Amino acid sequence: MSGKSFPALLSLAFLLLLASCAVEPGPLYGTWADNLGDTLSFFDDNTFNAKIINSDGSSFDNYSGNYSLLLNALTLDCAEPEMRTVTEWDIRGNILYMEWVTPDRVTRPLKLYKVSN
Repeated sequence: MSGKSFPALLSLAFLLLLASCAVEPGPLYGTWADNLGDTLSFFDDNTFNAKIINSDGSSFDNYSGNYSLLLNALTLDCAEPEMRTVTEWDIRGNILYMEWVTPDRVTRPLKLYKVSN
């Protein structure tokens, strides 16, 4: 093997190694739920779906949109109704702690359990 082909072979091996590594989903990826029926699903394309009990507790409202993470800050941009929530989040064990802000600006603390990936 010539000295010139070894670096090319080494580069190829490194690229194959990188290509074979699976990308880990983010920490929020999957579906989270509580005993009240609230559910929040985060997808790997930075979108989410949520079903959250409304302020008077009589029914559920559905939300969808995009989310982003910056350290322990979670930003949820809902498509309908147009609203943005920025909240701190924390995962302890299989429990996600965060706050949900309703369209009428009522803040609810959520304690959601991981129910699926």
